[in-house]
Amino acid sequence: MYVLLGPKGQGAYQCVAPVPAAVQIASTLPPQAMTPPEPSPPDGRRYLRRATLVVAAVLVVLSAMVLLPPFSMQLFPLAVGAPEYSPLLVIVDLLWCLPVNRLLRASPRARYATLAALLVSACLAVRPLTQYTRVAAAASEQLGTSDAPPRFSLMAAFTGLPTSGDVMERVVPYAASDGQRLTMRLYSLPQREARPTVVVLYGGAWRNGTSAQASNVSRALASRGYVVAALDYRHAPMSPYPAQTDDVSRGILLLRDSADAWGIDLARMAILGRSSGGHLAELAAYMPGAYPFRAVIAIYAPYDLVEGFRDLPSPDPIGVRAVLVSFLKGTPAEKLALYRAASPASYVRPGLPPTLLMFGGRDHVVKPEFNRSAARALRAAHVPVVAVELPWAEHGFDLAPTGLGGQLAFNVISDFLAVHLKPAHVGAFALRR
Repeated sequence: MYVLLGPKGQGAYQCVAPVPAAVQIASTLPPQAMTPPEPSPPDGRRYLRRATLVVAAVLVVLSAMVLLPPFSMQLFPLAVGAPEYSPLLVIVDLLWCLPVNRLLRASPRARYATLAALLVSACLAVRPLTQYTRVAAAASEQLGTSDAPPRFSLMAAFTGLPTSGDVMERVVPYAASDGQRLTMRLYSLPQREARPTVVVLYGGAWRNGTSAQASNVSRALASRGYVVAALDYRHAPMSPYPAQTDDVSRGILLLRDSADAWGIDLARMAILGRSSGGHLAELAAYMPGAYPFRAVIAIYAPYDLVEGFRDLPSPDPIGVRAVLVSFLKGTPAEKLALYRAASPASYVRPGLPPTLLMFGGRDHVVKPEFNRSAARALRAAHVPVVAVELPWAEHGFDLAPTGLGGQLAFNVISDFLAVHLKPAHVGAFALRR
């Protein structure tokens, strides 16, 4: 016990706590009470950390779109592009671990959580690449080619499809039966002799699009010795079915009449279409009295419009029923005969041209089951068919031409055309080489 003197004129005070006990109490105080707080990081560094987290979050969302369906049209481009360029996502995910590890050292929890998320993101993004080899090998086996299966080229993802600078593009205006202006685009190398020709029909749900769609693919095919003729057609709802098939027939007649001037070998013609263009391509080759094409290529094409109206994808971002009603001016209950007449499924029979079907296993516009059914029906009719399903791919996958599906589609299409059209210069600009 200690006695302390009080102020002048007053008595002494007793200290109620011994000095050693006071020292013990002070020693039990938390460290924050004994040490001054650390200074907050400068604003620039704080913003850099936030930006690092934001970029990591974006990468995780993009990788998740490899598995998640497009719940709306706003998400559709991500659902198409994320799996197609997933090899690049893997690389970026892993590289982004470096700035995360450096800039988030002061926040261990955020640092480790972000690193774990990026690693999971990379594992999700690598899945399509692991499926690519199996699909490419199966496609080559169906084609019966002696070449090794095509491989994904990371370099081509940046440089684009191999294309000759000598390819010429010619724009040919012509008119539909009602006088509406249409535009054909011709792609070819300088030539004197007639060459095999690929007629191309663009997609767009029968209501939009132009003959310039996927012009880089048309140029790449022209680089391999083909004449590529991209046709035009009128759009719904202003011009409902059968305006589109009439316009395709008119374009084919124009090619026939101009074959000598344009260097077209009429005996070696194939027709290729994407989505609604694939549907029109099948009709152009399958309907009675059709032009005798040597081969048909239909990429994620509608096949049975009656079943397409009944069996909708889930989710259904494009609104399939509204598209079909716009195209055919009614529902199957109102116009069943027209729906059947507009369905390639109605014309499958022996003697049809060899057909290549390519479609995505995650298609949320034309369900993959419809193309599987088309392959079964063609095989049952003894029609030579090559069916290539890309399990990672969404509708429109080949419009990302340097992605996984785009590169595979270009190689498979090139091999299929080489088998059935046998151009003189095949192989000069092959992606796989």
